[in-house]
Amino acid sequence: MRRSLTILQQDVVRTLAYFDVFSYPLSSDQVKAFLPSNSITLSQLEESLACLTKSGVLNSQGGYYFFADQSAAVVASRIQNERRASRMIKRARWIALFLKQVPFVRGIFLTGSLSKNVAGPSSDVDFMIVTAPKRLWISKMILTGIRRLLLFNSIKYFCLNLFVTEKGFSFPDKNVFNAIEIATAQVLWNNAAYRKFQSVNSWIRQFLPNWDLDRLTPDNGSIASPLIQKMLERLLNLFPLDRIDTKFMGLALRYWKRRNAHLDEKRFDSLFHCTPDISTVWYDDHQTRVLSRFQRRLAQLGIDHSA
Repeated sequence: MRRSLTILQQDVVRTLAYFDVFSYPLSSDQVKAFLPSNSITLSQLEESLACLTKSGVLNSQGGYYFFADQSAAVVASRIQNERRASRMIKRARWIALFLKQVPFVRGIFLTGSLSKNVAGPSSDVDFMIVTAPKRLWISKMILTGIRRLLLFNSIKYFCLNLFVTEKGFSFPDKNVFNAIEIATAQVLWNNAAYRKFQSVNSWIRQFLPNWDLDRLTPDNGSIASPLIQKMLERLLNLFPLDRIDTKFMGLALRYWKRRNAHLDEKRFDSLFHCTPDISTVWYDDHQTRVLSRFQRRLAQLGIDHSA
């Protein structure tokens, strides 16, 4: 396929191929937003989409584009998943009102599929929690305890796989997966923290030169810490919190290593981050699976992944 396509058409195919991993068709505006090349107009893009459709590479329905070997049912599925996501995001915003009361929480972002405004039947509400420096593990332990005691450890609306401090915004793995996850993260509280997060990870422009930061940063009102949070923090500050935070981090690391003794050190470090400024738990290694499927899809389409 590659020999018969222009550079722009190849980039269009790459963009659609990534979201094809999720069976997610794109509008022309979305293709442009996620396109790995810039300096093009929407009319130029739409011309390329029309050519790819006419040549039988793509199909379109209801303003959405997808590969010709896919069923048009992906469009109906996307619409259904968007409706489900709308309901879940409303609940996530209510949950965020509670989360912002927790001591030392400084920002709340929405990640995962919901951040892209889609949700399948098994989708969770994935939160990225930003905390004050040297307080990540205290906040994490408080929230984990609340989930276990009040929600019977359910993660459907309370998935807490990613914690960072205000110093831990940098993502070390610079690839298309992380670029899209960072770009599409939605702020639920604290626009200032969100913009700093995006600024620290400005490298995503290498992968998404057309991305518009303002498209997903609504005005969330005051960024000041709630009164309840301030009162709880004042009380907790009577204790040696630096030492307690380090102790909690050590307990978590030992717990994860004991539960995952079958993993070698390299594999463990790729799935679990346990530092003073970041905590991640990726049991299913979603990133590796998505990138592998993406590369296989590009190979199937005859497109060079490294181009």
